[in-house]
Amino acid sequence: MSTDEEFGRVVGGRLRDEVADIHAARDLARAVHERRRSERRTWTIRASIGAPLVAAAAAVAVVMTTGATPTEPRGGTHAAPPTGTTTQVRVENLAHVQAMTIQALRSAEDYVIHEKQLLKYGYDEFWTDRATDRYRLDAYSTIIESNEEPEPGPNGEVTVSVKPGAPPTGPLRRTRSVAGDGPMGDRYYTHVDYDRKTWSTSHDTEIPPPPEMPDVLDADALKKAIDEGRMELVGAETIGDKETHHLRLFANRRGYQIDLWVDATSYLPVRQTSTVIDGPEKPVMTSDYDWLPRDEENLAKLELTPPPDFVKE
Repeated sequence: MSTDEEFGRVVGGRLRDEVADIHAARDLARAVHERRRSERRTWTIRASIGAPLVAAAAAVAVVMTTGATPTEPRGGTHAAPPTGTTTQVRVENLAHVQAMTIQALRSAEDYVIHEKQLLKYGYDEFWTDRATDRYRLDAYSTIIESNEEPEPGPNGEVTVSVKPGAPPTGPLRRTRSVAGDGPMGDRYYTHVDYDRKTWSTSHDTEIPPPPEMPDVLDADALKKAIDEGRMELVGAETIGDKETHHLRLFANRRGYQIDLWVDATSYLPVRQTSTVIDGPEKPVMTSDYDWLPRDEENLAKLELTPPPDFVKE
């Protein structure tokens, strides 16, 4: 089947579901069949489906991707795409992307989730294994506390920056690590403070209140947030080397906006930004995600062993 025929079939199916009062021209299928050997068939199809696509633009996103699967000519005068290039047509709408994202998140226990949360003066790095209720946090910062001595640079120099209204800062360094093991309400922690060179353990039996922002890595929490608010499909965007769908979620009552980019193939989150839309400064927090196999190497990242010269408190 040619790319144009595939495009016409896919778009026609989606439009029947999404826009009941819009139909392709009655003679579209016959026109495609009769003109498939003609170079002019592309313009015939575009003219037939162009108006419905414009009318449905708010509800349907059409994404075309190019892969590297070799394609051989089928013979006759109908030329195949160049060898090494295959065009795939994908039609996405909000309901479909929502459903696929929630379905993908239900497999979160199959992965070690790596999250990097960007902060104003550094970043937090998380490793999470939901199958065993374990996680590890490593915090990196440039802030120099009043009782700290800044670490020297590679040449032994010490540099501290102080700006009006901002904390003193120095080189980026790891300041603390925390490892948690067990479900909320029965979780054991190991804490390591790299600035003070100390470590400790604790057991937390309290269940914290629900967070203001939903956990977008939890299928039930994300579905609840969608049901209680409003989500939009912004469109297709590229994050790094990944093709993604950009979703935007608004809370009805709590005054936040979440932008979520999900992988266009796996529908697993790639990036999230959280914005307080009714606050004076509208702070934004960005998290990037990697979904890693639960192998020995990645599970080892959850382990936290204090350095031997650190003092236990």
